[in-house]
Amino acid sequence: MNIAEQLKKIRKQKKISVYKLSKISGISENHIHNIEKGINDPNIRTLNKILKSMEITLAEFFNNNSNVYYPNDFEKELLQSISLLTKKQANILLALIKNMN
Repeated sequence: MNIAEQLKKIRKQKKISVYKLSKISGISENHIHNIEKGINDPNIRTLNKILKSMEITLAEFFNNNSNVYYPNDFEKELLQSISLLTKKQANILLALIKNMN
């Protein structure tokens, strides 16, 4: 696993700028840039701070399954709302969504 590439991929997927990540993690922009470029390797404490700021656990980060998707806040809220539906309601919603495409 390439930590630098994985961090950058997750940050971009979550649409978080390096500036914003720096502000919420307390890690300098320069250090984050250097990590993403592969110049510096983060220690576990730094990596955990960055990941926590993006609402990712270390376990999720080191999962080797390439099909892992990191939902943004809106998508998380949507998934939580769907989980509260009955099976019948969820099937109706799914049918509606499929007809929209």
